[in-house]
Formats: sequence, C-alpha cells, structure tokens
Amino acid sequence: MRSVIFACPEQAQSQLEIIRAALRAAALAPSYRDALDVTGDALRRLAEIVRAEARHA
Repeated sequence: MRSVIFACPEQAQSQLEIIRAALRAAALAPSYRDALDVTGDALRRLAEIVRAEARHA
C-alpha cells in the first residue's frame, strides 16, 4: 500500500477539518441544495490542496 506524504504536515489536519466542517454544515443546511453547495465547495478546496501537493512532488 502506498503511503501519502504531505507537503506540509499540517495539511493532513486541514484536510480533515475541511471534511468535518463540510459534513457538519451539510447536515445542518436548510435545504439539499445548500448541502450540495457546501460539499461541492469542500471538494473544490480539497482538490486545490491535492493539486498543490502534486506540483511540489
């Protein structure tokens, strides 16, 4: 199994924080559309982190 090496150690935590915050906000969103907006934004932010890591690899 391949291990993941983050460009900065704090990124692992920030990714988890993004996911937890998105799940919390989506669960409390007033509508399914708002929940989708929250989760879509979180996915975009995670993709940006992954792209930045790939550039530094």
